[in-house]
Order: sequence, then C-alpha cells, then structure tokens
Amino acid sequence: MGISANLFVNQKGTTTALKQPKEIGYYSRNQTEEYLVSDDINLRYYYLPDQEIERGIDLSAGASKFRDVAKDFKDRCSLKGLLDTLMEYEKKKNKKSNVDIITFRGIMSKLIRASMEPPNFNKVDLRIVSYDGQLFIKDVSDYNAATNESNSSGVNSRQQAGTTRQQIDTYTGYKFEGIATLDKPLPYVEREVIEKRPRKILNNGDEYITVVRTGVGECKVVLGAEIDCIFDFKEEGKDNLKHYTELKCSSQISTTNDVRRFEKKMFRAWLQCFLVGVPRVIYGFRDDQYMLKTVEEFSTEEIPVIIKANNPTLGQSCLDAIKWYGLFTDWLLKIIPREQSGNIRAYRLVYENNHLRLSEIEEQDGEYTRYVLEDGILTPEFKEWRESLRVPSEETPKAD
Repeated sequence: MGISANLFVNQKGTTTALKQPKEIGYYSRNQTEEYLVSDDINLRYYYLPDQEIERGIDLSAGASKFRDVAKDFKDRCSLKGLLDTLMEYEKKKNKKSNVDIITFRGIMSKLIRASMEPPNFNKVDLRIVSYDGQLFIKDVSDYNAATNESNSSGVNSRQQAGTTRQQIDTYTGYKFEGIATLDKPLPYVEREVIEKRPRKILNNGDEYITVVRTGVGECKVVLGAEIDCIFDFKEEGKDNLKHYTELKCSSQISTTNDVRRFEKKMFRAWLQCFLVGVPRVIYGFRDDQYMLKTVEEFSTEEIPVIIKANNPTLGQSCLDAIKWYGLFTDWLLKIIPREQSGNIRAYRLVYENNHLRLSEIEEQDGEYTRYVLEDGILTPEFKEWRESLRVPSEETPKAD
C-alpha cells in the first residue's frame, strides 16, 4: 500500500522565517519549444513614456491575430528548462544543489492560495517525483486538459466561439507587455521599432525565466519564474532580481466592488513577486473600451501595507500566506520519503473540498510509466548528471 495523506487547508502555520531569494541562473523558451540556458534573448526592457499613453493605446488591437503557440507544445509545463539551468549551475560548482524542492513559482503560488481559495477557483493537479533526496513538482492540469481535448471532437471550443470578451480581457495583459517593453535597452532600439509596437503580432511562446534559490523555515527551494521585463538595466554576470518587474493589466477602478476585486489582484501579484524577490509591479489600467488610461508602479514590499490599510482582513492574508507556505512545505518533506539514491517514487497532489490530498502512484497505476520509468518530469540528461555525481561514492570493490 502506497503513501496517502491529507492536509486540511484551514490549518494555521507559525513559520515566518524566509530565505532571501537569489538568482542562480536563467533561460529563454522560444516558440518552437526550445529551452536556451543562460540566454536572455527573450528578456524585455521596460519603456512606456507618458506621451504614448496620452496619444491613446487600444489594448484590444490585434486580439484576433494573437498566436496561441503554447497550445501546440508537447509539454506546456515541462521542467526541462528549469532542470537544464539547475544542471548548468551544479556543473560550475561540481556538486548537487543543497535544496529540498524544485518547481515553478506558479505551482508554489497555487499551493499557497489553496488555503484561501476554493478548488473550483484554484485548480491544483500536481505530480511530485522524489529523486536523489529532493522533490520535483510539476503542474499537469494543462497536460490533462489537452489530452481530454484531443480525445474529444478535436475542435477547440474557443475557436468555434470566436474571440470572446473574456479572451480579450486576457489578451490585454499580453498587449500591455508588448507596448510597454522593448527587446533591447532603449539606446540600441531604432525609433521605427518603438513606433511599430502597437501593431506587433503577439504570441505566448516566447518567455524569459529566472531560476531562484529561496526557501521558508527549514525548507530550501529552487523556483523557476517567468519575468516580464527589466525595469532599468541588466548587470552582466550578476543577480538581477532587483532589476526585474512584473507587468499587470486591470480595468479601471470606479466602484467599491472594483476596489475589492483589485485588492485581490494585488494580493496575487504580491505573492508572485514576493516568492522570487521581484521588487516592483507596474499596473496598466484600461477603460471599458480597452483603452489604456493610466500606468502606476507599486513596490512589492509596500503592497501588504496598502492592502491592509483598505482591507485589514485581506491584509492579514499576506502574513497567513507566509505561515501556510512554511506549513505545507514542512508537511510535504515529512510525508514523502527522500532517498539519497537513484530510486524514483511518484505522487499525486490534488486540492479537493477542504484539503490537499497526496497519494503515491504505484506500479499498477496508468501514470507510473510516464512519471517513474520515463521522462514525464525528470529528463534523461538530468538523471545522467545526478548519477555521475554519485558514482565515486557508490563504487565498491568487486568480489573475487
């Protein structure tokens, strides 16, 4: 009988000790699903002067031409880029990183928000592999959704419906990033390129991801996180977390309900930035016709203060989030065995009703082959690297 355990989300943690995030690497992912380690080709630079906003920017322009290339990826949630970057970092040090959990910021954010949001609003469908004394966590909700879609009629329902208002709302986030950033620092960009930004066709395939070492309590974590842009300049060969910026787009605030909705958005933005040490969030506010009206910058460390001043209950959630972060990571490390060996064990972690449910994927399970025997989470290259580190200590004299 495999391991099975529940963690009820109404439990309160006590840990508030955090480890300072430190960038240990980065990579770019392109539209053909390639992962380019230590390549900042997809890093963007913030540039949006007030004059451009005053001239009028339609954030819905080009929505029908948006290229959803990620839907055709073999594995939208692949850990390959993250593992390749970690492997390069370890090769420089010639040793395994002393961490407990390797995953993405978005996954950690989902797990933290499970203590505050219902499962129908925050779907948690994760697979965890225990290997070489560490836990590797992957989100498979997109993979399972794509599999179900391919097994149905084969026609994307969103394509049938055309571009809906909800899709345009989502698109405005991509559009804001597109018109607010450049692919090079300003001195190296021609005026013509800047002026053509509003007409640029956008896609969701190109990403720049930072890889950060951080942690909470006794748990040491490596997180991969998409970065929207550099606010000022990049320092070559150094930790650039202090230069990174999160870009967000939201509707204008006119009513009390708008205020409450925006406070919740700010909490999510704070959580995203806080987890990996991004120091600022820039919001673009649009009207009902999707015209960009104003842009405002928020300091990540000031967001909890701003929220608490208007909504003390939600403001308390920032501290509660840190405590829950410590509680559930500690729970995972205690429940899941972590052998210092090449053996692989896989687990399912889902959010149901009022608890997180962990269950081991055993040999008779349909997912066992994918996650234990194949490369559903760990790549062959990463396993080979880790095996090479163990060989000297595991060699024993042959029997006569």
